[in-house]
Amino acid sequence: MVAFRYVVSAGLVTLSLASQPLCAQAPNDDRPMINHMENAVTQPAKDFNLKKDEIPARLLGIEKAPYDLTGIRGCRAINTEIVSLRPMLGPDVNEGFELSRTEKRERSVSRVAGGMLASIIPFRGVVREVTGANEAQQRYEQALAAGFARRSFLKGMAVSQGCAPAASDADAS
Repeated sequence: MVAFRYVVSAGLVTLSLASQPLCAQAPNDDRPMINHMENAVTQPAKDFNLKKDEIPARLLGIEKAPYDLTGIRGCRAINTEIVSLRPMLGPDVNEGFELSRTEKRERSVSRVAGGMLASIIPFRGVVREVTGANEAQQRYEQALAAGFARRSFLKGMAVSQGCAPAASDADAS
């Protein structure tokens, strides 16, 4: 009975937070710990498919044609496209992205808290499957994969055309 109360309490908190926009979508937000904790607390809402990671419309368009070069002529246009994908995809593997100790600690705390909250849901995997949360997560990851494919393709095009690296790549070199 006590466990049921915890599940209900956590569910109510999660539902109240699920109706609020996810702050972690803005990568340069000045409230990282709050963002990490909001992600952790909203994990049960994601498990019940009450809250989904929103797929940027641009990634949905890219997903339809990741290798389309319509309107992209020359190095400047290629590099502009590469740089414009960074806010949605984060840094590329060659961009030397380093987290501060504080950020690493905050992410760790968030993962532990999210795992603890997710563990209160009995048969979580079944719940995620039945509610469609697994499908929503897979759809989000598929859109991201299309964005990564496009960025990689554009970087290959830039190299093949002898373009200087895009601004974010040049900073990392």
